[in-house]
This record gives sequence, structure tokens and C-alpha cells, in this order.
Amino acid sequence: MLALLVGTGSRAQAQTPPPAAPEPRSSVQWQLMVGGLASLDGYTSAGYQGLVLAAGWEFPSWRLRFQFLAGQPNTLVDERTEVQFGQYTFGLWLDTPLLQSPGWRWAVGAGAGLHVFSRSTFPLFRGVRPEDPRLIPALLTGPETSLRWRFARRFAVEGTASVDVVVGRPILGYVTNNGFEPLHRGWPVRPRLAVSFLVLP
Repeated sequence: MLALLVGTGSRAQAQTPPPAAPEPRSSVQWQLMVGGLASLDGYTSAGYQGLVLAAGWEFPSWRLRFQFLAGQPNTLVDERTEVQFGQYTFGLWLDTPLLQSPGWRWAVGAGAGLHVFSRSTFPLFRGVRPEDPRLIPALLTGPETSLRWRFARRFAVEGTASVDVVVGRPILGYVTNNGFEPLHRGWPVRPRLAVSFLVLP
């Protein structure tokens, strides 16, 4: 009887299936970014602030993302006119990590996109003839560096420092009998900082 019990238990233990191996995680990860930005553009002393929206894919050695930057319109006022001036960017950015761990990622990269200026001018007294509202396209490109802290499996915070080069920016001013008188030139090279919240499904 004892031999039978021991033999039965041995067969039951031998038939126990091995534990299932964990499913390997994909090397490609989709991500969504939402945040805020501040840029010194030269049109005003405080520059402009706005919203960052981005989505893309991250691979082990590089990341590709589509990015939309929407600046809050600024009001430029002088003794003759009031100008509502906005800036928007649609672009593509690529970066690669220099240092990476499960919680941290430091990367460098660059991007390029279409930078659109919106301008609406309102006269403050008679005799000033403003131009019609316009959308002015320009090219934006430049390098960036980012630092990310992944505080949870699906969530992270990322700070980005960029240098934007704008080709084709508008120069705001007046056309008088003496020719064109520039008033707001803007900067062709401008620093930009952003802080974003990341969702990593």
C-alpha cells in the first residue's frame, strides 16, 4: 500500500505542466506626449508660450515622433496699430539615446517642420491702412536634447531643450513714403524649452 501511494504521487508530479514563459515585450513602443512650451522669438521680450502635442514610435536605438506646437497668440501694440500674432509648427523629430536605463533616458536629435505665422492687424487711428489677415509659412529646423524620467510602467515626464532655426520669418513694420520701416524683426535662431507628460501604452 505504501509503495502504491508513493508511485501514484510520483506520476502526478511528473505530469504537472511547466510554468508558461512570459511573453516577450515588443521592441517598438508607441507613445503620446502632451505638454507646454516657452520660446524666445525676438518679437516680444517674453517670447511666446504654448502647447505641445506629439505622437510617435520608440525603437531600442532611436525614436520618431510627429509634433504639433501651438503658440498662444501675442498682441503687439504701438502708437499706430495692434497686431494679433500667432505661431504654429507641424514637424517630424528624430532622436537617439546617449544614456538609457529602465527609469531614465537622455537623448539627442533634430527635427524639421512647417512653421506658420498668423497675423491680423487693427489700426488705432485713421490714416493707417492695415494689410488683410495672412498666414505666412516658414521652415523650422534645429537640434534638441531631451531627458525623460519614467516613474511608472506606462507614464513618464520629459523635458526638452531645443534651438530652432526659422527660415522665412516675417518682419513686421510700416510702408511709408520713405519706404519700409521695420518694427518687429524676430530672431532667426531661437531657444525653446518644453515639459511634457508621456503615455506609454
